[in-house]
Amino acid sequence: MEDSPLKGMMDARSIAVFGASESSTSVGAQVFANLVTDGFDGALYPINPKHKKVRGIRCYARVTDVGQDIDLAVICTPARTVPGIIRECGEAGIKNAIVLSAGFGEGGNKGENHESELRAAAKRAGVRFMGPNCVGLVRPWNKMNATFLRAGTPKGRLALISQSGALCSAISDWAGPHHLGFSALVSLGNSVDIDFGDMLQYLASDPHTDAILLYVEGVRHAPSFISSLKYAARLKPVIVLKSGRHTASSAAAHTHTGALIGSDAVFDAVLERAGAVRAMTFGQLFAAAEILSSSKKATGNRLSIITNGGGAGVLAADRAADLNLELPELDPKTKASLEKLLPQYWSHANPVDILGDAGAHEYGAAVKAVYEDPHTDGLLVMLTPQAMTDATAAAQAVVDALPKRRRKPVLACWMGEASVAEGRRVLSKNGVADFISPERAVEAFSYLAEHHRNRKLALQTLGPLSPSTAPDLEGARLIIQAALAEDRDMLSDLESKALLKAFRIPINLTVEAKTAAEAVVAASTVGFPVAMKISSPDITHKSDVGGVRTGIGDAAEVKRVFRDISDRVRRERPNATIRGITVEAMADIDSPRELVVGASRDPVFGPTILFGAGGTAVEVIKDSAVALPPLNAVLAERLINRTRVSRLLDAYRDNPAADREMVIFVLRRVSLMVSELPEIVELDINPLIAGANGVLAVDARIRIARPPARDGQYDHMAIAPYPRHLIRQETLADGTPLVIRPIRPEDAESEQEFVKSLSEEARKFRFMGVLNELSPEMLVQFTQIDYRREMALVAMAEIDGREKQCGVARYVINPDGRSAEFAVVVGDAVQHQGIGTRLMKGLFRAARDHGLSTIEGSVLKHNAPMLKLMEELGFTTRIDPDDAELVIVERVL
Repeated sequence: MEDSPLKGMMDARSIAVFGASESSTSVGAQVFANLVTDGFDGALYPINPKHKKVRGIRCYARVTDVGQDIDLAVICTPARTVPGIIRECGEAGIKNAIVLSAGFGEGGNKGENHESELRAAAKRAGVRFMGPNCVGLVRPWNKMNATFLRAGTPKGRLALISQSGALCSAISDWAGPHHLGFSALVSLGNSVDIDFGDMLQYLASDPHTDAILLYVEGVRHAPSFISSLKYAARLKPVIVLKSGRHTASSAAAHTHTGALIGSDAVFDAVLERAGAVRAMTFGQLFAAAEILSSSKKATGNRLSIITNGGGAGVLAADRAADLNLELPELDPKTKASLEKLLPQYWSHANPVDILGDAGAHEYGAAVKAVYEDPHTDGLLVMLTPQAMTDATAAAQAVVDALPKRRRKPVLACWMGEASVAEGRRVLSKNGVADFISPERAVEAFSYLAEHHRNRKLALQTLGPLSPSTAPDLEGARLIIQAALAEDRDMLSDLESKALLKAFRIPINLTVEAKTAAEAVVAASTVGFPVAMKISSPDITHKSDVGGVRTGIGDAAEVKRVFRDISDRVRRERPNATIRGITVEAMADIDSPRELVVGASRDPVFGPTILFGAGGTAVEVIKDSAVALPPLNAVLAERLINRTRVSRLLDAYRDNPAADREMVIFVLRRVSLMVSELPEIVELDINPLIAGANGVLAVDARIRIARPPARDGQYDHMAIAPYPRHLIRQETLADGTPLVIRPIRPEDAESEQEFVKSLSEEARKFRFMGVLNELSPEMLVQFTQIDYRREMALVAMAEIDGREKQCGVARYVINPDGRSAEFAVVVGDAVQHQGIGTRLMKGLFRAARDHGLSTIEGSVLKHNAPMLKLMEELGFTTRIDPDDAELVIVERVL
């Protein structure tokens, strides 16, 4: 795979600083001084026509005068000069830049003009840049401090990506005294070009980085953000702090970064879907930094606590309960060991209270025993300063009791200040994260536990992303196009229910009547008892204006209700357009529960799905949860379980359980609807009646709009849905039906079976080594793919009466975004039937959809059949210069 386009920035070996000077107040002077003082390993080139030398190093008037290859430009000049400098960088072959300059996208049109000019200049010059309006980049392992921060940043294994330069400054200043080290401090500034997605993509595979912190004010490009966040979180813990959680602060964040702010509930749903963990306060982000920099990953959520003060233990236990952490019972062997080592009156339980007079010996013995307890995933050791307590000796005893290579995270909380300061220093220096309060320590462990939980969820084999019954997409699109042709943005009740029916969602029979006589006929048609509702495009909540009546039992009552509803609505809403009244069959659902299922368009993350308690009081009850489509059965179930009303779906008292599977079906259908129909802006099914004998959509409201003409089929989606358009029905030479289609999450079992069925030689050719079967991690990686960054096509043939996988081809897009690396393998039993050719041609179609220009791969030189296939498909070949056993194959698309 090719190197990342950001390698020259993140691993720079030569840097040009525009605006470098000897001035004590200039940003360029401070940046250049930091690079020199921190001992940057590579070459430095100050660029400033006003100086011959800066800090004893030759200074150049123009970067094109240098005559050497330069990896990175750091620009610290006025905003008006930056586009021109970027053009010069392009001429000099510099591919990466950091723009520290302010004055872009701020203070009115002038700043916005500078920003658009900068973006255009960079695109023409082929330069990727970070900023503007940022403090720069620190890579301590490379001794590269390309910022104007005063404090040096210690080297470590933790990365921070922040839209706030001030937060970078604060964490850099805080890191040293807390023995905290960083692999990177990244200040994105206005994120005009390089954004979170780019940096997450790079740091996810950065060998110097073990965990990532994010400070987010706004997200500019949701698909890239989610895709890269999901990729990074699968590999490393990612903790996110987002500001602007409320209306007033959202407005402030918008003016600061120029990025759109979406709903906070939607942002939570994004993090859950991606597998990242959220911190809610600046202090919690610091706590996360400390635990991630000094601890191993947790393998569960079971926390054991050792304390010399009962009250402190209770505080920690309470916070653990708040965060759904388990305080496990001690193993009998651990208890027996502690009985011999501790005073008679120790707590005999978790928290392990070793009593107020405990000394260093008791601390060391307790830590050694509890750390080895098989029921413990993490250990918190606490100390409250008492008259007989030697806090420093106790800290050293804790360090000495721990193994040199720790398998579990260990945290400490030495409460107090003056008398415990040296003890804290001993703990921190020896890799034990120390906290000033019990609550903060427990919160820190919860980040590790939640990351472990997210990893486990990610490894679950998921069901299909859309139900098997195909929707009537053509009919649904005709309904929407007819309404848009009439310049309407709301579908009528009948149109809304027709759209639901096109996606196989159960609805009750509905007829619209313009007169009382028509209403009687309609009621007789659908069958008594009926419900009657006002039909008006201007009235969203019909019950608010007296526009709904239910349980109407005969024709006379139908006439009376028709008149009553019409008269009342005209009084309440005299300017509303009234089309008539709809007559509906009453829902025949046993033990009904009223639910709401909806969809809306978040300004940042696009379509979102809502589930919760429904009915007329839905806004008052506010029992709902949000998720991002596309949904499968597992994700829909998780969405339901995040609400209180989910418990009402189970059996209780004399009420049988509701048909939960049908509720999940409706959620998946709504997910499919908003994925396939970008015209849908808002959708409400309220109520969705659920009971023991099924579900029924009683009322529906759908708002529509034309999508932008430039958008592709799924450009409205933050997470790419299943690419149904790539499915191909084909036939082998012997008449066997063959389907070439994108891989799905539920293909995990067939993928594993397929790999096991390959001959040893075929596995060697595909995986370049010995592999008997796919690990759970590989199985998830191969089947739960991100369709925006990769593609996998499977060939499914009907063999011996069942559908069987007989081939697979896949590619992963390279960091340059223009090329991809591919692999293909066909089962031994179906060779020489053209399956490999069909799979590769399917990959070509998908690659063109992704806008790729070339596709490349590596083939063992002894794999003659594959090399022949590559030649037939128009690939060029060359021996890999780094490995003579490999042939690099490449094709221009």
